[in-house]
Amino acid sequence: MFTNRFLFIRRLPTFIIVWRHNLINPITQISTSHSQELYNWNVAMTQSNKRKTPKNTLVLFDKLITQHSDITPDFITYLLVLGACIRLGNLNEGKRIHEYIQQRWSTTIEKNEEIKIHTCLVQLYATCGDLKTAEEIFYKEHLDQHAIPVNTLMKGYIINNRADLAVQLAECLPKNERNIVTFLLWANAIAQIGDIQMADRIHRELNTLSSSTQSFFAHDRRLINALIDMDGKCGNIIRMEETFKNMKQPDIISFTAMAKAYIVNDLPVKALTVYDHLKHTNQIGCDEVIYLVASNAAGKLGLLSRARSIHDDIISSGIPYETNEKILNTLMDTYGKCGDLNSAREIFDKLKIKSKPSISSMINIYGINSHALEAVALFYETKNNLSGNIQSILLSVLTACAHGGLIREAQKIFDDIPADKRTVKMWNALVDVYGRAGQFSEAHSIIRLFEKTHPRAPVLYISLLAACRIHKNAKLALEIHDELMNSNISLTDDQRSAIVVLTANVYSSIGDHDRSLILRQNLYRNKIPKYSGVTWTEINGKMYEFYAQDIRHPQSKEIYEQLEILHEQLIKLGYQPNESVLTKNEINVEWSIYGHSERLAIAFNLISTPPGTTIYLTKNLRMCIDCHEVSKLIARLTQREIIARDKLRIHYFTKDGRCSCDDHF
Repeated sequence: MFTNRFLFIRRLPTFIIVWRHNLINPITQISTSHSQELYNWNVAMTQSNKRKTPKNTLVLFDKLITQHSDITPDFITYLLVLGACIRLGNLNEGKRIHEYIQQRWSTTIEKNEEIKIHTCLVQLYATCGDLKTAEEIFYKEHLDQHAIPVNTLMKGYIINNRADLAVQLAECLPKNERNIVTFLLWANAIAQIGDIQMADRIHRELNTLSSSTQSFFAHDRRLINALIDMDGKCGNIIRMEETFKNMKQPDIISFTAMAKAYIVNDLPVKALTVYDHLKHTNQIGCDEVIYLVASNAAGKLGLLSRARSIHDDIISSGIPYETNEKILNTLMDTYGKCGDLNSAREIFDKLKIKSKPSISSMINIYGINSHALEAVALFYETKNNLSGNIQSILLSVLTACAHGGLIREAQKIFDDIPADKRTVKMWNALVDVYGRAGQFSEAHSIIRLFEKTHPRAPVLYISLLAACRIHKNAKLALEIHDELMNSNISLTDDQRSAIVVLTANVYSSIGDHDRSLILRQNLYRNKIPKYSGVTWTEINGKMYEFYAQDIRHPQSKEIYEQLEILHEQLIKLGYQPNESVLTKNEINVEWSIYGHSERLAIAFNLISTPPGTTIYLTKNLRMCIDCHEVSKLIARLTQREIIARDKLRIHYFTKDGRCSCDDHF
């Protein structure tokens, strides 16, 4: 919600076309222009652009060419009027000016002036989304060997989500032509892609520069901030921290980039540490963006106390947040993820204008908090007042229906969506609704219906595979696994990992551990990443994190002793470990399962807090079936409420041994 992909790019428009501002100077033009009148017109247009009134620049240009035909515009005039079109993002006006220039192109314009005009045209078309025309001009005029035109097109590629092409341009530009802006945009492009190998390459290129150039670059805060942002988004946290550590004078953007990277890389505790540093050192201070980042981190951790504290900090800062939709939406989302429905709804009701993101967020909040009926009610309450693209709202309400087991409601909402407006995610949500309910035939029918008019989408089958795990349908699971893994369908590493792990879990659930082990061995052999689960819990204002079979905690001995006591009590209640959740061929099955991260966190709470204290947990992945069942039993045994936030929703385990999700998870 707070992410700005173009955090650094947006600060560059005047820097990229640096010659435009150096040369569009009324004083320097007097000596070169034979027309005092043209000079006056150019001065007026320059002032108009400086006053940020580009529409007036266009008016002046039209007056010049229609009422003063004896005055011939020069290249400075063209740059000024094209600059106004770029500021306005007005492609139609830009095309009109371009056509006028082509018809009156003067042979007296020098080569370097032609390059400037063509570069400005590239910027115009690229900024307005017409990459095809921008590329035609760029390559026709052989601009690919000059830094400023290359930088201009790179920026156009990035803002049009073609960062891959921006990287190609940077790599093809002769090394002696690259300047600091080239590297800055290059880093931004790689950050958008998130490719760690590309990030390694740009660092190698920087290291080949002369020592004087490296020293100059090291003092450019914008470039260093871009490198921090890039490494963070590419997952190289160690190098990101090292770059930050070596910064001469980090600013608020440096700290914010770090905090954002920590959240992206599942390190929200570190993100809050950055925020606390800014808050308490008082050297730089906090701005709106860092408040949004900190609030998001608190939401990821499910820390209601921190959410309220950050809310208070925003109020104390003097930022007029009550009229700031971005801040209100973030606070609402944070409260919702922390399980405080009342505060989330209170903020929603305060919104003067309930925008689509606000409505979508509130519906999603109801969904993750097991209030699916309220989510559907809000959808119908606001539906008639909405127009245009409401895809995010539709997806939120369908997902809420899936979490709440509302099959009929989901089908009705889906049927009302025009066929050409149904996205893959919407189809997937409907498959999920039927899959969670164990209605495999209906879920399969939906997939077949989808494939009549769309190419095959692996995500639909993965949702069905997840349902196979819940309902132990090994036959269908193997069919899906073989079909996806042995076909020519393009799969991401995450998808491959999900397919293998889910299928292996299904086989474990029916006792076929040999086949489960073979699948997992293939996973490791092919080096497909499987992400580690981590559970966070807060006790007396301090955050603790646990991984599976974690022994790092100073009280590990007491934690495992508490787990043994719990395990004996659970067995007496008839509990049998669900072996489907095993991640490897463990000799001691019970040890493997009861050492899961969420159980370690629960045990630590039991030995660290008074009886009856509510236990709060947050996990970065979905809670496994066995831990979900055990959490219900522990809540009943200890007479404590357990509120566990996982990747998809919040589970409220009550003292009578039930969960708010009714096992739809």
